[in-house]
Amino acid sequence: MNPLVKFPVFKHDKLTVVEVPLTDEEIEDCLKMGKKRTELDEKKLGWTYRHHGMRSERAHAIGFMGEVAIEKLFNSLGMKKDEDYVRNDPFVMKYEDIKQDFTIRNSEVGVKSAENDSLEDAVSYGSFLYPAKKEGGESKRVLPYPDFLIQTVVSVNGKKCWICGFVDKETIMESPVRQIVRKPTHVIPIEEYEPVEDLIKLLKNQ
Repeated sequence: MNPLVKFPVFKHDKLTVVEVPLTDEEIEDCLKMGKKRTELDEKKLGWTYRHHGMRSERAHAIGFMGEVAIEKLFNSLGMKKDEDYVRNDPFVMKYEDIKQDFTIRNSEVGVKSAENDSLEDAVSYGSFLYPAKKEGGESKRVLPYPDFLIQTVVSVNGKKCWICGFVDKETIMESPVRQIVRKPTHVIPIEEYEPVEDLIKLLKNQ
């Protein structure tokens, strides 16, 4: 891993993980943003989301925490917001304005975040999940598959985010599909995830 990374980096099972701390203020801000996003989407615009049993406010907040951690990693490597990357606005009023979480050069980068206070538990099934957007039941989702997907696990109680690596679009789409909570879902083996720094190097050289 790049020695410029200011956060702990370690091997866990088949993953190379970057552990990024989250401050109380960052967590609180993300919780507020999760509530704001839900109120905008569901109460004003009439959009609803499926979060595998988690309330939308919490699910959106966990997603924002993952994005905050990734942005902190970008900044630690000298990447500049709006110059080297764009963190796209989550508070949009029209479907056509919805974008992936980040745009880096010519690539759309999504972030998938799970909440768990134990990284061991989070990877105990040997895979991470992603909606199978090519299948009936998920095909109406607005966003297509991202060019790249970064996976994170957020521990709110531990005030940290584990960035677990990335996969590209082809890997996602070729992963097996299973019914998870009655919806088609890609089950992506953790051994498919590459170190997130490799993605940063790739995109910076585009």
